[in-house]
Amino acid sequence: MQLKWGLRGKVLALSSLLLLLPLFAYQFVVEMENFLREGQQQTLLGTSSAIATALHERPSLFNEHASFLPNVTKGQDLYVHNLEQAIRLDANNEDWGVNRGFINSYQNDQLEAQKEKTNTNNVHFNQLLGKRDGFLYAHFEVFNQHPITRGKRSTQVTDNDHLIIAMSSPEGLLQRYIISVANDGWFNAYRYPQHSIYATNLTREKSIQGIWQSTKQGYNIELRIPLTLLGDKLGFQLNTASTLNSKQIDNAISTSNLLDISKLGSVLIPSPEIEQILLAMRHTRARLWVVDRHQRVIAQAGDIHQATGIWPAESTNVQEASFWTKIETRFLSPIYSLLLEQPENHFIDKNQHTTQLNNNLVKQALAGKAATQWRLSSDKKVSILSATHPIFVHDKVVGVVIAEETNNGIITLRNQALQKMFSVLLAVIFVAGVLLFLFLSTVINRVRALRDQSEQILDKNGRLKGTFVASKHSDEIGDLSRSMAGMVQRLGQYHHYVEQLSSRLSHELRTPVAVVRSSLENLSLLPCNDQQQKYIERSQQGIQRLSKILTSMSEASRIEQSLQQAEKQQIDLRTLLDSCLQGYEMVYPQSTFEKHLGEAPALINADPDFLVQMLDKIISNAVEFSISKQAIVISLEKVTSNLSYVGSKTVSSKTLGSTQQTDHISLSITNQGVLLSSDNNQDLFQSMVSVRPASQQHDTHLGLGLYIAKMICEHHQATLTIENNSDLTGVTVTITLPLIHS
Repeated sequence: MQLKWGLRGKVLALSSLLLLLPLFAYQFVVEMENFLREGQQQTLLGTSSAIATALHERPSLFNEHASFLPNVTKGQDLYVHNLEQAIRLDANNEDWGVNRGFINSYQNDQLEAQKEKTNTNNVHFNQLLGKRDGFLYAHFEVFNQHPITRGKRSTQVTDNDHLIIAMSSPEGLLQRYIISVANDGWFNAYRYPQHSIYATNLTREKSIQGIWQSTKQGYNIELRIPLTLLGDKLGFQLNTASTLNSKQIDNAISTSNLLDISKLGSVLIPSPEIEQILLAMRHTRARLWVVDRHQRVIAQAGDIHQATGIWPAESTNVQEASFWTKIETRFLSPIYSLLLEQPENHFIDKNQHTTQLNNNLVKQALAGKAATQWRLSSDKKVSILSATHPIFVHDKVVGVVIAEETNNGIITLRNQALQKMFSVLLAVIFVAGVLLFLFLSTVINRVRALRDQSEQILDKNGRLKGTFVASKHSDEIGDLSRSMAGMVQRLGQYHHYVEQLSSRLSHELRTPVAVVRSSLENLSLLPCNDQQQKYIERSQQGIQRLSKILTSMSEASRIEQSLQQAEKQQIDLRTLLDSCLQGYEMVYPQSTFEKHLGEAPALINADPDFLVQMLDKIISNAVEFSISKQAIVISLEKVTSNLSYVGSKTVSSKTLGSTQQTDHISLSITNQGVLLSSDNNQDLFQSMVSVRPASQQHDTHLGLGLYIAKMICEHHQATLTIENNSDLTGVTVTITLPLIHS
């Protein structure tokens, strides 16, 4: 089955090219996204440059001692973390939060000065350092199977487990403190005399305080030191004894050499001044870092999860959403959420709480070159942009500013642009599609109306009926309609001429035919030889045939005119057929007629004279084409049909909106003889069409018999069909007429 490809399908297929507009829009937005990424890189690089400008030539903000070190050693050079919440001195590190993961572990192999062991006690400790509210907090988790505390009445503080703290003062002097307790609880530190390594003449330092708490694995020490006492160097040493009053220290584990200030480890405390400068730039919505030349973080501000790179939306007065906005929110937004990549604020960044940024980007900045770089988050959910700029002091790079943002802002802007563009394009495509469909439907309806009018202007016999109404539109379809109207008008004139031609010819030819006939009759009365007489007889036969032709042509024209003035009356078709058959038996004695008319009357509304003429034509054909000694069967039966008649056109009663069926009477006339070919059945009802055997071609047959019968049937709202019978032994002519309901 071949698919019907109408105008609607073709136009819809062509209009589907409008769907390419969203693709072009998407490509445009992708290019826009690339420009936004480049713009974000330049903007973030400008942010890092602005912060670096504020930090240039300010050596007091950086650890001068650490700046001269070729490198720093983890555990020896200490880093102090910013504490997010207040610390309660209870020897418990639960309140240290995320900083609990930034521990420094010290083992026996890290002894600065270890004496000969007399036991197998494996002493080690973990250290935490933090800063908050002007204090340095330290937490020590000591693992010692045999802890020894100071005797309650002992004046010695170094014969038992104790902690020594060494630091440089803000003036650059070495200060040493000792913590030694007799039992668990609160303590204050003792200060060594200046330039003395012996724990004599100690003085209490009330500002350094903390708590000592025994645990299953040893003991915990938690203390705090005012930052006003601390310079840029710091170290711790844990000394443990084997037995009480042995005056022997078995283990001495230290972070660095506490006796020489030049060998004391450096301490990096995040600079509050730099943090204030970074906080002043918080409107950039970027995460900012400042690292020293050893890539250690000395200041940080901002949250990478909020660093989208776009300005926050301004709050506006809440207004009632429009109809289109409601449609976008309810129907389009969920689809966009599924199709478009959405910003992800819940992601993992490995640098969230790092204390050292060791990557190529920072190394480039330490080499004096500003740079930008994109990287994926640890869980690969978002892309993070980093921009670095070096910080100079006396033309020397002392640190790096790092600004970081995610691509969530670009994704948000891209999605907003795509949503707005797609929404507008969908609206345009929808409106254009509806308008195109309506326009196309109008065009199709006009074309169909033109087709229907052109079909209805002709009846089943190809004759023009009615008038063709031309369109008043000025477009091409209107031009076609007017052209067809002109063509129909010219065809009507031609058909009228052809229809009147037979009557005109018969009228015009009768006079010369009469002259020729009278001349031949007079000529036949004159003396002539046999040869002349033969020609005269042949001429008279020709005149007779010509007269017969004129009579037939006049008859068809006369009947057509008479039908327009005929008056119908109620008659019994069965009675009419019975009387006609009696006459046919006398007219055609060589033929046999077999009738099956039934007993019930068949009342119809018809003109009996015209019905008799129709029967004469059909019976004449049946007799002419019948085989000798084969009866011609005339049957009459009542049938039920849902056919209705409008003029000469047969239509279904459903077409008329009727649900009632009409009773009909069917008259069939069957003769045994020559069969009809399958391609000329309809042509037999046309004027001047005759299909006869070659043996009968010498007779005068204009093919007007069935044409006249067809005209009479149409006048009586009847149908006339001719076809081969079911057993293919002859031809059956069927006439179906409507009955009168009593």
